[in-house]
Amino acid sequence: MGKLAFLAVLAASLATVSGQTYQRLGGCPTLGCVLPPDQSDFLPGQYFDLRVEIHAPVNGSEAYNNGKPDENFSVTITKEGGRPRSIAKFFDIKEPKLETWKFSWYEDLFAEDAGTPSLVNVTSKAYRRLAIYEPGTYRVELSYYGNKKTTAEWVVRPLATKKRAKNVILFIGMLPVSVS
Repeated sequence: MGKLAFLAVLAASLATVSGQTYQRLGGCPTLGCVLPPDQSDFLPGQYFDLRVEIHAPVNGSEAYNNGKPDENFSVTITKEGGRPRSIAKFFDIKEPKLETWKFSWYEDLFAEDAGTPSLVNVTSKAYRRLAIYEPGTYRVELSYYGNKKTTAEWVVRPLATKKRAKNVILFIGMLPVSVS
């Protein structure tokens, strides 16, 4: 009876580790990616780049859309209390060119041991040298494949107000000099 109980515990513990998978990045919680990711903070006027990606795995457990990424995705930004606007209109820039590329990765330890990576086709856009000047909370929404969405909430922190220094202590010291 002790041997049977041991085998049951062993089987249960193996079942919990058998699905060991690699974690997705915070900016890519699903097949859509927004970088900078959710919970990013900025200072007013701070320059940054925005990259959005749509992934279409060809094989593996996430295979989707026959490996064809959505080229008709849209990206909007909304300041808290405002209306959504396209990224290009919000920042008053031209829409960047669509980029396409591929990468491969191992979904889990079993795929890595077997040497069977998943191939992923990607479409993306990179919006360069952006800056938000008004403090507040902003929501970026990437819409793709008809009904899928990836969102990121960004906070633009106000600059600290200028304060006058008080009780400043200035230390003046002299180093000993040796004369030879």
